[in-house]
Amino acid sequence: MGELLTEEVFSAPKWQKITYRILSILVFALGINVLMIKEAGWLLFLAPLIFFISVSMFVYTRQKLIISNDEIRLVGGFKRYFISWNAITKVDMMRLGKYKTPTATIYYAGGQLKLNKIFYLEPQFKRILLLLEAKTNPEIFTKTYWEARSQISQDWGLEK
Repeated sequence: MGELLTEEVFSAPKWQKITYRILSILVFALGINVLMIKEAGWLLFLAPLIFFISVSMFVYTRQKLIISNDEIRLVGGFKRYFISWNAITKVDMMRLGKYKTPTATIYYAGGQLKLNKIFYLEPQFKRILLLLEAKTNPEIFTKTYWEARSQISQDWGLEK
């Protein structure tokens, strides 16, 4: 288990953050317009859902994954995760969906944390996988993790 020189922070790309924040404001304005309709009837029940979507889009842009020598932290969202390296019991990865997008799942004493390539994009997701492999025992990685890892490492040029 190697030591990290500095704490590494991973988040959504800047263009994605800007896009989602602008859309969040527009969806919030839509919610206000729905509330201002005089005889909205059943449409009024959509306002809380619209506001929830707006807040969720904004919170999504604030999420950060922080990997340090002590722990893995996911902050900025509705739920925060603080996972000690010793608490990790298993790491699994599957390729999901039409485009076989890799999703790594970290199992720890208190639950699980899913890390998706869609959120972090390829360069950051590569780095996250390499840090996980450097900081944890190889025995906790499942067979499906190594199979998915070998499939994507050809495309990404990851060294074993």
